Amino acid sequence: MRQVFFKTADTLVPAAGNTSSRFSDLNATAGKLGFWDYYAQGNGDWFRDALFSTTIDTDTSNADDTTVAASALGLALPTKRAFQVVQGYGSQNPIATPIIGADKLVKVTASGHVATTQYAVTYDPDATASPTSGDELEFKIVVRQPTSDYLSYLHDELAFADLGGDNFHFPLSGFHNNNHKVINISFSAGANDTATCNNLRSVIQDNGVLNAMIKTSGTATAVLTARHPGVVFEVIGYNLTDDAALDSGDFGVTDFVPGVGNAWQARADELKQRAISSGVHNRMYFPLAHTNFVTDAATAYDRYEIIYRVDGDRDVVKGSQFGSAIIYEVNGQNDLGAVLNAGTADPAATKTEYSF
Repeated sequence: MRQVFFKTADTLVPAAGNTSSRFSDLNATAGKLGFWDYYAQGNGDWFRDALFSTTIDTDTSNADDTTVAASALGLALPTKRAFQVVQGYGSQNPIATPIIGADKLVKVTASGHVATTQYAVTYDPDATASPTSGDELEFKIVVRQPTSDYLSYLHDELAFADLGGDNFHFPLSGFHNNNHKVINISFSAGANDTATCNNLRSVIQDNGVLNAMIKTSGTATAVLTARHPGVVFEVIGYNLTDDAALDSGDFGVTDFVPGVGNAWQARADELKQRAISSGVHNRMYFPLAHTNFVTDAATAYDRYEIIYRVDGDRDVVKGSQFGSAIIYEVNGQNDLGAVLNAGTADPAATKTEYSF
């Protein structure tokens, strides 16, 4: 079982202490999140303190287990017997995980936001031997890897799928391990590096396929950046006038790094969850209205994940061994860390795993 939650409201549900608290506390606020202690005060209650501890007090003369003789534990120790993650859905009923017992916890991961680095090739005419003005240059653009991003296969998600911000679909298809797409272009070298790169940028922008796949930038160099996550391409240059290959040193490569908690990743997880829970991409189901929580392609998130065991014979999912609750929190709110990151409010750009 895989569930996705979004904390867009900059607060958690009120702290424990109200014995009449129930999930209805979340009805009015979409994107408000809380943690429910199933056994608190006999009837259950919200909590904001740590779900687990990573240290234990070994000093028998002092009750403070955080500053005096606090020994690190090899495995995290749960502080709640059973809990649920609950999220408000606005006008609809809140959504929640199953009741997760402390003995079912496997791992909690706290990952701070890391921006995506798109694959790019930078052409530098002066890196080795500059072409002479008027030389005809040929570039072979070899597409090694297409995008596998979920959003690129949905028609109405271009604001998230095209990281270049121009709402282009990835224009190619039909790839396999032995099949690469090769697109040839040619252009003239200019009187200087900027003119040469301007000519290259113009050719790419005038090509419908390349412009939908590559965003160009730069001045005296031409930066060719893949628009869609995961796309990898190679550029092979040749000076047709001089009948000589351009040196590979003319082309600098920036590798693709997907990062963590970027809007395109959060939106993909949101829609995957929706497809599973409501069958929205299956025509056997009538379409339902859904609240969208990822609405801005510029929003960044911290990402938390709780993995727990489920009983495939008796619990909510048949034939499954593990359940997963993924929580996206708008970067900078820093409320979940107190519960899921051993008290460290801001996970920064790091990933910390806690095993049980």
